[in-house]
Order: sequence, then structure tokens, then C-alpha cells
Amino acid sequence: MIIKNSNEFNIFPSHIGLRKYIQYYNIVFPSNDMFTSHYTLMPNACGTLSLAFDGNNVIAELWGASLSPIVLGVEPNGYRVLLLIQLSPFGLYQITRQSQAEFAGKRLSLADIDSELFHSLYQAFVMSETATNLAEACEKVLYKRMERLVVSDTLMLATQLISVNHGKLQVKEIATQTHYSERQLNRLFLTQVGMNVKCFLRLTRFNYVLKHIQTSPCFFSALSQQAGYFDQVHFDKYFKAISGVTLQRYLKTMSDFYYDGTEIYDTIFSKGD
Repeated sequence: MIIKNSNEFNIFPSHIGLRKYIQYYNIVFPSNDMFTSHYTLMPNACGTLSLAFDGNNVIAELWGASLSPIVLGVEPNGYRVLLLIQLSPFGLYQITRQSQAEFAGKRLSLADIDSELFHSLYQAFVMSETATNLAEACEKVLYKRMERLVVSDTLMLATQLISVNHGKLQVKEIATQTHYSERQLNRLFLTQVGMNVKCFLRLTRFNYVLKHIQTSPCFFSALSQQAGYFDQVHFDKYFKAISGVTLQRYLKTMSDFYYDGTEIYDTIFSKGD
């Protein structure tokens, strides 16, 4: 097992054949003070597979689609190595082929949910000697879960429409373009993503705002209008409702928060392609 590495963070893009389902692999070697007591994961509607070694045991977890902020605090500082497999909104459904409604917003034992996947990833985790080896070993395991594609084409179309429009759509518009009723669409999202369409729209728009705040924090007033919020008061209200903090506090302590990481993902793939 890898217990030392020259880089604290090691991010590997998934193979082109997996990119619809797996965003990237992040292999972290935490130091004692890397993560602060306020370190928080922002909700992004995506699932994650996590394996961590604390010096004695390997802890393997399935994180369902995130619906609200998760305060990790200093927990990762206690690990010697941490593997995070960041998935797309429907990636966890393709990999587990189980309804995501039961997983959303929860951290669960991977062994309890999918013992076969647990044992395969566990072996990859403990047998790999380098970060690159580990990413490649995980690729081989997850490729086997792509032999039968189960994610609905309609869901893929709907999530693409939502992404392109940064979440600024009405549910009825998506239903019209996908030729599904709103009820059918919500049932599809609940099963394959873990939330209804309205919630997915809300989180997509929120993460669009977060991404641009990171690069242009002084222009959030104009950004809130661009993102489709009625006015600054409306934007502030929704920001706090989703993030759990005021916009002012977020701007002052951005290093304490982690959001969907798509800027890392986009950068990796723009170089790789």
C-alpha cells in the first residue's frame, strides 16, 4: 500500500470511456494540519466512492448524491492515504445499479451496499505501490461495471440540458424537450440520481455561481443576476439556504469550502484532449 508520496494531492482523469460516469480520481496524502476544523464539502448532486487508510484499517464508503453541506472538519488529517473517486450525478447508479433514492445525502459502508465492488477496490487499494498504479487499478475494476449500461438516455439528455443552461430551466421545459411527463422525469431522477429535478436544477445553478465566485469574487452581484436570481436579496437567501453560511462569510473563508471541482476536471481534460 502507498503510504508516502511527494505530492499531497494526486488527481487523475478517468479514461475517455468512463468520463460520463467518473469525473476523476483524487489520491490524497494528508498532513496533520491539512484540513481545518471548518472544512466543508458543498452539495453538488454527485456521488463519491471513498477508501481511506488510518494506519490500522481501511475504511471504504459510498457517499450518495450530496444534497446539503457536509462538515468534514479535520477527519481526513487522521488518514495516511485517502482515495476519492468523484462520480458524475448518475455515475453511482451505473456502478451500483441500485436506486439512488436510498443513498442520497448518506455515508454508507461500501461493503454493506456492494460487497463485490468493495473487495475489488479494496484489493486495488492495498496492492498498489504508486498513485498511478492505484488509479489504473480502479479503472480496471470500474470498467467491468460498464459492460451493461443502465443509465437512461432520457436522463442523460435532461442532465445535459440542465448543465448547458446552468440550471436556469423550469421542470416543464425539460419535460417537454425529453418527451417525459414531469412525474416520470422526477421518478427517473430520484432513481438514477437520488433527488427530484427541481433539487438538481437548484444545485446545478448554485455550483455555477460558486465556480464563478472563485474566479471573480468582486462581481457576485452581477453574477447573481446572470445565474437567474431575481435580485441580490433573493440570491443571498438562497445561497445561505443551500450552503448553510452567508455569502459574506463564504467570501472571507473560501479555503474552508470545497465544491464540485469541475474547474479541476475541465482543466485536466482540456490538457488531456
